[in-house]
Parts: sequence; C-alpha cells; structure tokens
Amino acid sequence: MQNLTDQQKDLLLGLFILLIVAVIYYFQWAYYLTGLEGSKVNIDQPERYFWWANDSRSYQAAGEWLFGRENNSAIGSRPWLYPLYLGLARTLFAGNMERLVWISQFLMWLGSGALIYLSLHNTTRSTVLAMFGTAFFFSHPSPLILTFHGMTETLNILLISAFCWVLTAASKNRMYYALLLITLATVTKPIYLLFLVLLAIYILVRYKRGAEDPAAPGRGPADKHTPRLRQIGLIALILLPIWIQLLLSFAATGEPSLSKIGSYTFKNYLVADVYLRTEGTEWRETMELIKDWDVQQQLTYLWEHQRMTVLTVRSHLIDENLWTGSFYTLGDGNRMKDFAFNMNAVSAYLHLLMAPLVLYYLLSAKYREHTRSSPVDKEIIALLYLCFLLQFLTSGISAGQNDRLMITALPLWITAYLSVLSGMNTTQNVLAEMDDGQ
Repeated sequence: MQNLTDQQKDLLLGLFILLIVAVIYYFQWAYYLTGLEGSKVNIDQPERYFWWANDSRSYQAAGEWLFGRENNSAIGSRPWLYPLYLGLARTLFAGNMERLVWISQFLMWLGSGALIYLSLHNTTRSTVLAMFGTAFFFSHPSPLILTFHGMTETLNILLISAFCWVLTAASKNRMYYALLLITLATVTKPIYLLFLVLLAIYILVRYKRGAEDPAAPGRGPADKHTPRLRQIGLIALILLPIWIQLLLSFAATGEPSLSKIGSYTFKNYLVADVYLRTEGTEWRETMELIKDWDVQQQLTYLWEHQRMTVLTVRSHLIDENLWTGSFYTLGDGNRMKDFAFNMNAVSAYLHLLMAPLVLYYLLSAKYREHTRSSPVDKEIIALLYLCFLLQFLTSGISAGQNDRLMITALPLWITAYLSVLSGMNTTQNVLAEMDDGQ
C-alpha cells in the first residue's frame, strides 16, 4: 500500500466501500426473499428453485448433453458457454452443484459491479461518479435476483462489464480483447451477433497495418507488425467460440446454427403477436395456425400489416422490455417487485433524456478534441452506445420476458451516459479556462 499513489488509494477505497455495502445489501434481500411465502428464492436450499424457469431447464439439459449424461438437442438453441459452466459444475460438485453455481453467480454479480466501477473511473477519472454508477447497478433488483436461478444473465452481465472495462482501458490491443468478450457474450446470449459482426468489420477497417489506434490517439500504433492477412487470421481465431457452437449444434441437430431460438422467437412472438392482434385470436391458437409458415410467408404477412407490425414492435420494446418489472420477483407483498418496476421506469426515462445528449456529444464538433482533456475517445463511447442500441432494437422481436432481454445492457448504458456527462463537463471547463486565459 505504501507504493500506491493517492489516486490509487482513493480508487481502492471507493471500491472497497461499494463492495462491502453491496454484500450487505445482497444478503438482506436474500434472507428476506427466503422467508417470503411464494418467493422462488431460497438461500438455504438454492436447489429448490434454481431450475424453476423453463429456460433454465433447457440450459441444464444442454449442459448434461455436453458431458454425455443426456440425449437431447438443446445445444442447438442454447449456445454452449453457460451450459458448459453448468455441466462442469455438476461433474465436479454433483449434489452440491446448485449451491456452487449460486455462490459463483453471486461473485460474478460482485465482479460485474467492480468492472463497471473501474470502467467509469477510466472514463471520468472521478471516484464519486464511478461509485454513483456502480451503486445504481448494485441496487437494481433484477441482476441480483437472477443470481439465484440457472439463467445466463449473470454471466452475460459479467462479460459485458468486462467488455466495458477493456474498451475504456489503455491497453494497446484492447479492441481484440473486446472482440473476444463480445464473442463469448454471443455464445451466451446470441442477441449480440449483429454487434459482433459490426465490431469485427470496424477493427478490420480502422486497424490497418501501422495505423494509429483510433480509440486512443497519442498512445502509439495499434498493431504495426500485423499484416492484413494475419489480422484476419487473428480475428478468425478470436471467433473460435462461434465455430465451436456451429460444430456442436451440427453434431446435435445435423444443422450448424448459433441458436435456433432466434427464428423460433421471430415466428412465435413477433409474427404470432402481429397475427393475433390483427385477427383477434389467442396466442397458442395463433402458434398452431402459423406453425407451417416459412420465412417468406412470415415476412409477407408482416409487410401486408405494416402498421400493426410497427405497433407490435413498439409494444415489445417499451411495454414488454423497458417499462416492466421482473417475473422472478414472486411472492405475496414482495417489496422487490415494485422496486424493480420503478428502477426500470427510471431507466426508461434516462434513455429518453440521454439519447439527444449522447447523439449531440458524439456528432458535435465542439467535442471533437475531447481526447485532449479526457482519457477515452468518443469512438469508444459510440461503440458502447451502439451495442446498447442494437441490443434494445433486437429485443423488439420478443415479448413476455419482462426485463431479461435488456437488463444485461446495464453496464453499457451506465458507462456511456456518465462518460458523456463527464466529457461534456470536462470540455466545458477546458473551454472556460481557455477563455479566461485569453
């Protein structure tokens, strides 16, 4: 500790305080939910409700298939990373597996907060802002309660938090590390596939041989010894988790796929929802009526009912994915239920208020020289915000998940929003000092 600078000591002090408070906060909720009638959380016997959700049982089945203990094709819809984690835990810890996974997911939750804190400190150089943003993450009920279930969100949030930290750090090869983390996030939850493709293209276009790191001006060449073909080979290697998923799905189903859940969701949630709103049918009846429709028929129906399609997507985006709570907050009188809904409502208004500010900050020439007064370039903030936007828009095909589809974006927008506000304030102060100097 004697070799640490005052700034490093201050950074560690803020993180230490946050983690202590977070642990206390977590366990007061855990014991409250355990004693609440009808709750699906039991800290003393985590295995009682760990597989309560249908999706969690499919992840479990995919994990059992990976280790040869079950014959199923769930791996075709559930990419391999989280099932591998579950299957390995069962192999090593047998009957104590659920307790081990719960504890490890609690640690992932803590680690995610720590990475958000470090990301914010990288971009704002403010311990106060870093603590504020991380406290918002820790206080949100949805990531906390998901640690008690066999669902991918906890691992997903950890990977996205690490992605934010890597992007905002000063590492020379951070773009490649970031690409690896998004690849791992994609084989956890395929909602990131489009952003993964765009990020790979961005790296190929912007990281030319001998070019400066566009995200860190003044920090030297990004990778001046990497020829273009070698760079393509490196990206192909980083995408190895995708190739593994394609091989596993082919072995299980005879057809290589990242996840069949996307096509199923598009047909049975978006198309079916547009159909039932138009024709006045029930959802399960609608699924039966359109079960033989191919992709062309689905797209044709949506095109013929454009207004209802737009209204349905709008309903999914706002009512189903943003202005909503968590269906894991069960139990009569559960205080966490309203808390989760209110936090998501606040978040929805933040997205509305911050959208014009973020776009203005990214596009205005006034902040073009941001990197001279701040450690993070606008392109990094643009990448974080783009990842958030694509996740938000992609979630529009689904419904009935409450906040599951968007809760994993918390690290992205917390980091982006506070970085923009800090960048604006820093630039204003620099301009004011220049005016005073003149």
